[in-house]
Amino acid sequence: MSASSIRLRLTFGLGFLAFVVLGSLLLLAWLRQREREESNRLFHALAQADAEFVQRMNLPRSEKLAGDLELLLGMQIGFREAGKGVVKDEDTLVVRLDEKNDMIFTRKPDASKLSLRDPATRNAFITFWLVSGLVGWLLARERLKRAQSERLAMLGRVATSLAHDIKNPLASIQLHAQLMTPNDGEDAKALKMIECESEVIAGLVNQWLHLANPLPPRLVKLDVVECLAAIARNLEAQARHAGVEIDNGLISPIWIMGDGQRLSQAFRNLIVNAFQAMPRGGTLRISAERHENVISLRFADTGPGFSESALAHGTELFFTEKEGGMGVGLNIVASIVVAHDGQLKLQNDLKGGAVILVSLRSLAA
Repeated sequence: MSASSIRLRLTFGLGFLAFVVLGSLLLLAWLRQREREESNRLFHALAQADAEFVQRMNLPRSEKLAGDLELLLGMQIGFREAGKGVVKDEDTLVVRLDEKNDMIFTRKPDASKLSLRDPATRNAFITFWLVSGLVGWLLARERLKRAQSERLAMLGRVATSLAHDIKNPLASIQLHAQLMTPNDGEDAKALKMIECESEVIAGLVNQWLHLANPLPPRLVKLDVVECLAAIARNLEAQARHAGVEIDNGLISPIWIMGDGQRLSQAFRNLIVNAFQAMPRGGTLRISAERHENVISLRFADTGPGFSESALAHGTELFFTEKEGGMGVGLNIVASIVVAHDGQLKLQNDLKGGAVILVSLRSLAA
């Protein structure tokens, strides 16, 4: 995962956490307000009912009656002359009994009974957290998509500009290499290397152009075995330098309908990635299995294998665990394979090493 993606996720995560904490505090304040309102309603209803009972039964306005009612109702009760004084305390209520007497009710300060043990309170908080989590997930997904779209747009502009600046001198190099006449075998080998490396540069330019503007593949009848053999030959020098042996077990032709340039680009990316995964050397084994009309190409190296994170996100754009990596190679491979109605799968060999499976529709043998 890139540093910018980590910063984006961290910033959004902290902002969302602050939103949840603030929202929970506001929800708690709202529940307490509703609790006070309900408590006041019950207090007023009970006081009014008690005063009506005293009026209806014409009970004496005495301290003894007030004491008995206090024991019964659990609040302080008293009588006074009608209209005497003004009470502003919300815990005290004055009810007019008749022209001469008022009845005073004073409750104890009502402590909040809100608790997560209470089903209603617990359900309110759980509902809020679940809704917040869903909204946060949707917002995070949209924000990441927007950030990725912005980066893709920027890469598109850069890729188009670089392609224009590189293709002209590259075409000149290729033309002069083709026009030159070698004097001996060494010259011929050097010219061949120039042509091959020029094709590599052209492939990299096309790779960036594909990332900026992916076009549908141009399908022709193609032998995958010959395609891979040609790539292996072009990468022989790089393989020797990396101390990697390419064990290509493909012999019989495997015919598919595919875009030779795009698939060569994808296979080259996979092979070069395998070189980079084995900095101390090793072996890359290429094999194939046929299942009815599907051919499964297997690229297995003897490196350390994929991490759990790479297995889950390896084909995502800008995901990389390599120092200085851009995180576009496997994404481009996956997009090319999918454009051919195929599948790309990353896994680890039980004996060690990484395995990449490329499944493509094959023509009849």
